[in-house]
Amino acid sequence: MSRFLLFFSQVVLLFWTRVSSEENELTCRNINEYNVCHDKEVLIKVTQRGSENKLEIGNLALQEIREDAFKNLSATQLDLTNGNQISVLKRESFRGLPNLKFLDLDNNMVPLSEYLFAELLSLQSLSLGSNKIESIPENSFAGLLNLTLLFLAYNSITAIEAESFGHSKLVVLWLNKNKISCVAPDSFAGLPELEILHLDYNQLKDLPNGAFRGLTRLKTLFLNNNQITSVSRMLLRDLVGLERLYLGQNEISTLEPGTFQELSQLQELDLNENKLSHIVVAGTFVGLSNLKRIGLSDNEIHTVDDDAFSDLVKLEYLYFYGNNFTEIDKEINGLPFNVTIVI
Repeated sequence: MSRFLLFFSQVVLLFWTRVSSEENELTCRNINEYNVCHDKEVLIKVTQRGSENKLEIGNLALQEIREDAFKNLSATQLDLTNGNQISVLKRESFRGLPNLKFLDLDNNMVPLSEYLFAELLSLQSLSLGSNKIESIPENSFAGLLNLTLLFLAYNSITAIEAESFGHSKLVVLWLNKNKISCVAPDSFAGLPELEILHLDYNQLKDLPNGAFRGLTRLKTLFLNNNQITSVSRMLLRDLVGLERLYLGQNEISTLEPGTFQELSQLQELDLNENKLSHIVVAGTFVGLSNLKRIGLSDNEIHTVDDDAFSDLVKLEYLYFYGNNFTEIDKEINGLPFNVTIVI
């Protein structure tokens, strides 16, 4: 028995000696009433000394956040954007942040994985811009029951799959400035609260019917600066609450009759810098009874049929410069008398 006790005491002494040695090697600094300790590029321990709710950890060249690094903090905002290159994270890395609402991880190298942020039950805003993210694994954002804002711009994402976002309360989603060429049907079907969707500055050419299925509350859709060749009524049919649609800087050459028929709430339509040549009378803008602004500038329009704009009864501004058409007659082309034409 005495031998066992002697052995046990030696093991305990060795353990505490090692722990003490590791702690002595840590570099610690006080940041806004927090004590932040790291071992070179690894964040080891963060404790709180006051009531400050915002924590900015920058310019430490961090590459990893150790499991349980945050010791039950009351912080509601955490900013890790400046001077770090974080690439090693686990779900347990975010334990100890029960009140966190805003997490900014821009300008790092965070690889998404299943349930990565699931410990952050109070999180409302997550920013992951400029992280060289190439794909969104299934359940990457699972568990974020209160998330309303998600920023994924300035990455290298190539495709949006049906399971990319799961089900959440997202209101605003930024996917602009990526390399997205494919959006699968039902990709956003689990986001019934979404109001603003950024898909601009990508590589989209063809969007399948059902790509926007379920987005009945969407108010603003950015699709400008892509390579889209056409849009259809079937593609847009679910967007019954849409108020602003940006399709500028694409490759659209024709508009089929009834394309916008379901968009009765639309107030602004941007079709600038496309390849339109002919605005026909046969229902091109039917259904747009609340449209106030339409941009058709810098196209190749040389023909506008009589009464082509007659469905735009509330139109206030028509932008038409940069076309092969020098004059628009409001009466002949069916425009409201008080509309302002920029030509």
